[in-house]
Amino acid sequence: MKFAIGIPTLNRYDLLKPSLMLYLQRDFPTIDIFIMDNGKQGIVNDFPKVKFLEHPFIPNEVCDSVACSWNVLCKAIFEKHENALILNDDIYLGSNTAQIEAIMNKKKNKGSLILPTPDWCAFIISKKIYENIGNFDEQFTPAYYEDKDYEYRMKLAGISIIRTPELNPFVYNSSKTLEKNPLILEESKKNKQRYINKWGGEPNQEKYKTPYGK
Repeated sequence: MKFAIGIPTLNRYDLLKPSLMLYLQRDFPTIDIFIMDNGKQGIVNDFPKVKFLEHPFIPNEVCDSVACSWNVLCKAIFEKHENALILNDDIYLGSNTAQIEAIMNKKKNKGSLILPTPDWCAFIISKKIYENIGNFDEQFTPAYYEDKDYEYRMKLAGISIIRTPELNPFVYNSSKTLEKNPLILEESKKNKQRYINKWGGEPNQEKYKTPYGK
């Protein structure tokens, strides 16, 4: 297949499970699906076709950042597939295999990272671009600014990003992870300064062309 699906989940498997049932039974019955559980939620895998991933270096441990999850999922997917469709655990995409492949075919000569219009709640990234730009930066823990960091690195590399409403989720639950655990937001506020330290300014105000101006 042209793509596989990767989904990180921290504390909203309750929202992911009904979406996952639709993905498996209706939308993506022939597509490989990988899940990275970072919350030790005690998930019982009721779906034999779904592969749950573990931390690649530390057995029985979990990723402490969204960036780590994305990296683990991308690397697993790119072993056999050329594209990764990464989804949040608190959305329902509402697209099917044919529609995702149509988006990739339509955009393949115009961009390499395909995003919806709200944010990074769903995105398609190619193996070629991931290998070119590199890992998502795991210093942005637990979340936020890892996406802006990747966008800026792509800009520096002269590679375009495409945003399209065709990838917008049918059900979009913004910040449901934060709703369940507000402490994540407090910790994530540190990432703004991490970004400034790395690029010399906030997003769209960067001064450095290399990390930390080195």
